[in-house]
Amino acid sequence: MQDHPLRACYPYGGHDIAVELAPEETANPLIGRLLKDLVTALFTADPRCRRVVAAPAEDDAAAQDAFETGGFRRVTEADLPTGTVILFTTEPPWLAELPTALDDMPH
Repeated sequence: MQDHPLRACYPYGGHDIAVELAPEETANPLIGRLLKDLVTALFTADPRCRRVVAAPAEDDAAAQDAFETGGFRRVTEADLPTGTVILFTTEPPWLAELPTALDDMPH
């Protein structure tokens, strides 16, 4: 991930993983379900992974739908040298469930 263009789009960790879909696969209705299984396997394979990220092109609605179905959440748009993308991420449950409200933080 250190050499991936996405590294400039968000505060990446050393064990974060970037995934992408082949254009001919995005219309397959099973892709979303397969992405959920893939993410689970990636987090199991590397417990230090904090985030799996994806960045489909802004005009690739099929890929965006597949990532949302696969449990990724839309974060923001980003301009890369190859064009504008939509940044999607998903995190392991232990990280996603941590409270972030200031009132929940220890004082």
